[in-house]
This record gives sequence, C-alpha cells and structure tokens, in this order.
Amino acid sequence: MIWADREAKKLKERNKPLEWVDDMKTPSGRVHVGALRGVIIHDIMYKALLNHGVNARYTYVFDDQDPMDGLPSYLPQEQWEQYMGWPLYKIPSPEPGFRSFAHYYAQEFIDVFNSINAYPEIVWGSELYTSGKMNTAIKTVLDNAEKVREIYARIAHAEKSKDWYAFSVECDQCHKIGTTQVYDWDGENVHYRCKPDAVKWAKGCGHEGKKSPYNGNGKLLWKLDWPAMWSVIGVTIEGSGKDHMSSGGSYDMADAFCKEVFHMETPYAFPYEWFTIGGRKMSSSKGIGSSAKEVSQILPPEVFRFLIVRTPIGTALDFNPYGETIPRLFDDYDRCMEAYFTKLENKLPEGKPGEVLADFARIIELSEVRPLPISRQFLPRFRTICNLMKSKTDLVSYFCKQKGSQLTEEEKSILEERTVFAEVYLSKYAEGEQASNMGHRTVSKEQETEQKAFAPTTEQKAFLQSLIAKLGPINPTDRDAIQNTVFEVLKASGQKPRDVFPAFYQALIGQNAGPRAADIIIQEGLDKSIEKLKKLI
Repeated sequence: MIWADREAKKLKERNKPLEWVDDMKTPSGRVHVGALRGVIIHDIMYKALLNHGVNARYTYVFDDQDPMDGLPSYLPQEQWEQYMGWPLYKIPSPEPGFRSFAHYYAQEFIDVFNSINAYPEIVWGSELYTSGKMNTAIKTVLDNAEKVREIYARIAHAEKSKDWYAFSVECDQCHKIGTTQVYDWDGENVHYRCKPDAVKWAKGCGHEGKKSPYNGNGKLLWKLDWPAMWSVIGVTIEGSGKDHMSSGGSYDMADAFCKEVFHMETPYAFPYEWFTIGGRKMSSSKGIGSSAKEVSQILPPEVFRFLIVRTPIGTALDFNPYGETIPRLFDDYDRCMEAYFTKLENKLPEGKPGEVLADFARIIELSEVRPLPISRQFLPRFRTICNLMKSKTDLVSYFCKQKGSQLTEEEKSILEERTVFAEVYLSKYAEGEQASNMGHRTVSKEQETEQKAFAPTTEQKAFLQSLIAKLGPINPTDRDAIQNTVFEVLKASGQKPRDVFPAFYQALIGQNAGPRAADIIIQEGLDKSIEKLKKLI
C-alpha cells in the first residue's frame, strides 16, 4: 500500500463530515517546478480520500496580497523596481490580458498543473481579504496581540516589543504593504508608520497614519496569515515542505496560534521533501532552476506526473534532465504500466511480489492524466525510439515487427507523442551541458591522444576477458541481467571498482568513468560493446 492510501485509511477513521485539503503559494514570479510537488501530493491525498469513500474537497490558495519582496531576474529592473513592496494583486501584469502581476504568473502555473490532471478549486488571498471574510480573524489577532507576542517568544524565541502587531497595512501615500509597521490598535483603526528602513528590498515613504485594518486594507503577517486562512476556509489537511515543519518553524507556530488564538483544531499535517533541479532548491523571484512550465515541456504529462507520484514524500526528488535521467524515467513508467496491465488481467502473483506489483499499478492509477487503457497496450520503448531516430529508421515498421502485429491507433498515438519528446531529449539533453553522464563529452585533440594511448593493466585485461565471456549469452535488452553480470564478474575478480572500471569506460566511451555499465552497454548495443572490449585487450 503506497503512502497516500495509508494516510487516507487513517484519516477515514476521524469520521469527519468533510475533509478539506489545501495548499498555498505566493505567485511572485514564474512558479518553479518544486512547487508542483505540493500540488500533486495534495491532489493524490484528495483522490485517495475519495477512493476510500471520504467526502473531500481540495483548494489551492494563491496568496496574491503578499508584497513583492524580490524582483524576478528576468524582468527589467528600471521598469519594475517601483513596485517593490506593493501587494502583488495591485501590480500590473507583465503581459496584457491578465488582471495583475500575480494573476499572470498564477495562471501559468494553473495551466501546468491542470495539464497533469490536478484541478483544485482556486482561492485568491486578496479576495478573502477584500470581501471581508478575513475581518474576524484580523480582529482576533489584533485583540490578542499580547498572546501572539508570547507565542513568538516561546516557540520561535523571538522577542517582540509591546508596540509590535502581526499585521501589515497598505500605506495611504505610497501604496506599499511591505514597508509599514503597525504600532497601535485602538479597536477600530491600526496606527502605522511607513518606515524607509523597514526592509532591505523596498524603501518606505515615511508617512504616518491610521486606518481600518479590514476589507483588504492590509494583511496578517505570514505566520498568522496561514492559520487564519485555515480557520476562514475550513481546512482540515495541509502538508508542507520540510523547512516549514522543522522544530520551532512555521508549522509549530501555526499550531500554537490555532489552539491558543483561534481556538480551532490544527489541520492534519505531513512533511514532504523538496523537489530540486540539479541539486538546487528553487526560488520563483530569483529565477533559480526551471519553472514548472519549462519542465512540463520536456515530458509527456502522464510521465511528468508519474515522476512526482512514484517518489515517496519523505524522499528528496532531484531531477536533472541531462544524460540518462529521461530514458530511465520512461523505463520506470513502462515497468509500472506493465504492472497495471497485469492487475487488469487479474494475474498479480501471491505474496510479496504481488504486493509490489499492486503498488506499481496504484502509482499508475494516481498518475492518470488521460483515461487509462482498459486492456493491455504495446508501449514503444523511449530509449529505442531515440536510437532509431539517429539512424532514421521507420519507427512504425520497426515497432510493428517488434510487437508482432500492426499497432492500434492508440499505440500509434503513443509512438507519435514519444517521438516528439525524443526529439526534445536528443536536441537538448542527451548531449551538452551534462553530456559527460552519457559519455558524449566533447574532447580536445590532446584528450583524444590520451584515450588512444590508454593501456590496460594485466588485472584490467583479466576483468574484461571474464566480462566478455559472461556477457555473450545474455539478452541484449535485459538491463538488470547485464548489470548483475558486471558486478558478479567484479566480485569474482577480487578487484576494486576503481582499479578495473576505468578500462571498461575507456573501451566504450573513452573516459575513466561514466554512467551505469548496463546503461552504456544497452545504449551502445551488446555486440558492439563486446567488440570494443575485445579491441582494447
């Protein structure tokens, strides 16, 4: 049973009339692909609850009343720095046809997660505030300012002065919400100063004034805004990234505010690891990493969703599209589809093997973007498509021969789609910035001379000779069998990998190291790989 079904089964025991799943994001620029993990994780949770007979609802809040606190690197500074500190929903859109800066970037993200079958109800934070729905929560926080300060001191070890309030008001003079500091609350109005040095990323105008905090005139600070929205919306379930769930972090603060200020049950929480590109945590405003839109254009929607669904939420997900990553991902997807077909045919084996295949099939069910097939389909292997495209082989004829019959219309559609994405992969990711992972790094004449001059040691020759003998009878497409054979020969040789593997890689790709041995052999072809190994020795 995968994590989502375990959680849904446990939550069903609460017997609530409605489980309300929610997630949130500030649309401060192009939404990075890391935020997509939260959308899909909550979507999986929502659908698992429905599958288990629980009445559930799923919303996604765009917190568009937050101030612009970082200027996106891809926007001209001279045009946009004037809006630093403004509420995002009041800043004009970079492109016509959208009602605000926030709406423009939020809609791009909505289009991406809709394309991979996630359709939460969209809630705009600015509308919650301007409609007056947040007014009671605002009054509660301001009336309980002393308790709020005490919780900050106790949980976050942050001492706040007696004139500090967890509320930002929009300045009547410069319209900034990120530079004001509320220092008094008289029960009707907040008194504030727009401070020139309040923050490093925006300059306040120095105006002092007072105004009602209600109906969109300001917003609660983040650590109060989060639980306040829970109380207003009715959220009962919301996970978050591990940074918010650390001890003394945002969730611990929100938990205390729920219980001691809003007097409500804290929503059920579950932490999840980050989704990074090439090992880097991403930022919307700084432009670090790839946006969700960019990544969605290099994978078919169901494979893109599968990438997130198949990874346990407690496991960090680092996606580097270069080298072997994408072909391996397609192989994993096809392997789980095979399990799904086996389940359809009621052929799952007994015991642990059957449980594993059932989990693989369930991952496919939760990765659904388009209606899943109701009977077995032939899936053309992505890696083979890439190799055949290099030699300009007729793909339909090849796969008809491999299947042993004509492709159905659905199977032709799958082949056509994979061909499109194979073109993207071959043109951008098979070689280039990270191409050393594939053994296609461009080398200098000096390096070529060194490769030609490589002379294997006696131990390396013995290892390669044993490997050649063992590889001969193996199925040339059985990756696991090839990889296991390589390590069996290594173990029998009594040598360390670093002592003998350089000869293997030099023979096949002209380098001292590279990707997994089986991946190189399959990509090169078993017979050709054996020829190269023989040539070296």
